[in-house]
Amino acid sequence: MTESEELMNKYGEPLRYDRNFTGPRQRDRSCTDVPCLLLFALFLAGWGFIAQYAIKHGDLNKLMVPSDSFNRKCGIDSGVLNKKNLFFFNLEQCIDPLVPLTGCPTPQVCVEKCPSQTFVWDTMKNSLSFEDLHSRLICLTEETKAQIRNKEQMNNAIQNNLCARWYIKSAAFLNRCLFEFSPQVCEYIPAFLLRSGRSRRELTLLPGNATTEVELEAKAMALSMAEAQSLVAQQGNSKQSPVEEEPATQCRRTLNEAVIKEKMMQTDTRLAKMVGNLVAHFYNGTHDAQRLGEEIVEDLVNSWSIVLVACFCTLIASLIFIALMRWLSAPILWFSIFGVLIGLLVGIYYTVRQYIFWEKTPTVTVHGLNLHSTVKNVLQNQKTWLYLSIFVAVCFVVILLLVIVLRKRIRIAIALTKEGSKAVSSVISTVFFPIFSWVLFIAAIAFAVGVGLYLGSIGQASFRMVRQLTADGEVTNEPCVCEGPAINYTIGGSCNPEVFQQHCYNQQASTSGFFQQSQRVACSKTTCSFDTIENPPLIKWAIFYNVFGFLWLSFFISAFSDMVLAATFARWYWTFKKRDVPYFTLTRAFCQTAFYHLGTVAFGSLILAICRLIRLVLEYIDSKLKKYDNSVTRAILCCMRCFFWLLETFLKFLNRNAYIMCAIHGKNFCSSAKDAFNLIMRNFLRVVTLDKVTDFLFFLSKLLLTAGAGVSTYYFLVNNPAIIQLHHNAVPTTVVVIAAFLITSVFFGVYSTAVDTLFLCFLEDCERNDGSPEKPFFMSKQLMKILGKKNNLPPRQRRGK
Repeated sequence: MTESEELMNKYGEPLRYDRNFTGPRQRDRSCTDVPCLLLFALFLAGWGFIAQYAIKHGDLNKLMVPSDSFNRKCGIDSGVLNKKNLFFFNLEQCIDPLVPLTGCPTPQVCVEKCPSQTFVWDTMKNSLSFEDLHSRLICLTEETKAQIRNKEQMNNAIQNNLCARWYIKSAAFLNRCLFEFSPQVCEYIPAFLLRSGRSRRELTLLPGNATTEVELEAKAMALSMAEAQSLVAQQGNSKQSPVEEEPATQCRRTLNEAVIKEKMMQTDTRLAKMVGNLVAHFYNGTHDAQRLGEEIVEDLVNSWSIVLVACFCTLIASLIFIALMRWLSAPILWFSIFGVLIGLLVGIYYTVRQYIFWEKTPTVTVHGLNLHSTVKNVLQNQKTWLYLSIFVAVCFVVILLLVIVLRKRIRIAIALTKEGSKAVSSVISTVFFPIFSWVLFIAAIAFAVGVGLYLGSIGQASFRMVRQLTADGEVTNEPCVCEGPAINYTIGGSCNPEVFQQHCYNQQASTSGFFQQSQRVACSKTTCSFDTIENPPLIKWAIFYNVFGFLWLSFFISAFSDMVLAATFARWYWTFKKRDVPYFTLTRAFCQTAFYHLGTVAFGSLILAICRLIRLVLEYIDSKLKKYDNSVTRAILCCMRCFFWLLETFLKFLNRNAYIMCAIHGKNFCSSAKDAFNLIMRNFLRVVTLDKVTDFLFFLSKLLLTAGAGVSTYYFLVNNPAIIQLHHNAVPTTVVVIAAFLITSVFFGVYSTAVDTLFLCFLEDCERNDGSPEKPFFMSKQLMKILGKKNNLPPRQRRGK
């Protein structure tokens, strides 16, 4: 018995002739897997109810409570229970895109109310009394403010950044004090905050011959806003400074422009420092690394337009490449195969030569813990080159044998690749269909994250008694004593902020000379701090429900996209005369999937969601068991993780083909998966060959387009220095290469779906039809020529095939 006969007996007989089968059915379809669709609808309804409950009972303010410089949450932790708002010493330092990653560097303190007036030490220190200045002063701690007895001590505290140097009338937004501009506030804004050219010209219009910063500030303070406006109006005929805006508008505009420009410059500097620190790990010399980081960031900022143009050209090139693949797929594939074989031969020659050289050249091990020393030691070891030469030689032999044995099937793969190119070119809208999936993915992510945040905020807050850290990262050792209801409070144990604040005090500070012995000083270095929100059991299950909902919905969106594309390309294949492909084929496939096969999509995505959830649970268990360091449990978990990874990979492959069969025949998921599996197993060698060959071809195509984009960008930068001058042309080139690879991956993802769909259609075509007038082959002439088949059709029926 031959191998093909054994496969047929094991996986079913080939598909029989069916006089009523002419390709994907359109009008006589019925809804598939309706129970699973109802289950999915009920699940979404439950998810919606959980979302509504979470929004109603959750409070994101619990998760967005600001923390001061001592890591105390305003309005929650001990010591700041009645101080719900966060005040920034220098708010302009927080206008930085890197703040979410690095944090705002300015000192921050919790206050009861945001400042309702303006304070500028440099301009008010000589005009206001000490009592007025002291009342406006905002310091890190109340103790620091209480110890200030005169203006000299106040100046020292401000110079040491213990108190704010200046602030503007502010309003609370999300419990954070932000600037509130008004015409009166503009009078007190010092000149060093107004850096735009126009604001400086307006100040120079003031009477007198003031030229220095101090004189300008003094004149701005001396004149009222009405007087300044009148003086500027008197200069209305001057060509130097025409005024067309209200003073408050000018103030707000000029300040915002100056701050934003300055912060963007600081952003470049901080990005340069981050890049420099990263480069320092691989580059000798900290100063050189910092300079290199600055140059890289500067090149990125200056070349963003070149990068965008290169990405757009890559997109156009991808479309043109797909159209040309119908004629050039065979030369490209064979050239790629022989190129790989030649490259492996060159690799064998080079590795053997390096092995012989280092075997005859004794070397001394380079001692060092950096990456450069490690790489150098590895490259100077003759065993490294021996193992590499063996590996490269084995790869060469295996690929060469596969090419010799599978040469006929490679020709089939080439022909199907051409067919896929024709299908994509004929229905070009499929290339942009993934944009629809991206929008749905983003919406699903936003919904799941929002529900998760609201659910996470439901519950009682738990607190722990902790010690603060010094600037050097050392733990403080404050003698904090607790009495009464708080007598059992210990470091690291649970506590109540109100009880802690009433019954815990600093024993040493309370008995010092500065304070009276009867006066108790609250603990400042030890606090009852917020730890976490303890969710009720039902909320934990709701969070679990939300995670599973996101997995199911994300797989559902991906499956829906795959089935729509499969239905589109299947309709193209089973149209005998390709010029007769219906208009709006993609739209019809979309409606067909939405009206009839959402249940099948829900079924397949449910299986993958369960498998992925099991993998996540295993990862969670593994993270919890790491502290026990048990080799047996690690081995078991490793095997289980590997098994479920393989299972998920197989299920993705099976689901993809099940969706294709469902798009063709309109059967339910189980029947489609069974038919697809049997059809594939009856043509196992063809499937393996096609899958690997097409993947290899697509990878080479992406590599070709990516390399072309990178080389073109680099060539343009080198030969056009007058247009743009950069420190390193490789910086924008690298960004273009990464972006080009991502763009081409999206395009060839659709291409891969087209080839997979056409391949299953091709297998069905071979088993169902015989080339007779009643059952002609739907495949292209090239495929029929490779397989030795032909259609015995009348001349009139052959036209347009």
